[in-house]
Amino acid sequence: MNIIDLLVTIVVVTILMTIALAIVTYVAYKLRLARRPSALDRTEDGLRYFVQYLPPAVAGAAPSAPSEVHATEA
Repeated sequence: MNIIDLLVTIVVVTILMTIALAIVTYVAYKLRLARRPSALDRTEDGLRYFVQYLPPAVAGAAPSAPSEVHATEA
């Protein structure tokens, strides 16, 4: 096998693997589109993964005003 045959084989295999990867990616995309979120996944404010964190009140702070503490002091 000379060098030209080897290079042609590499190019053909690369093209076929690219086409196969494109097909797999397209199928995964269509499966993702077909998945519908359930009613449990929806919240009124739209935050599914992030929840607002309210730190506990600092001693001596006014209870009506939210307390602010530097990250290194908490």
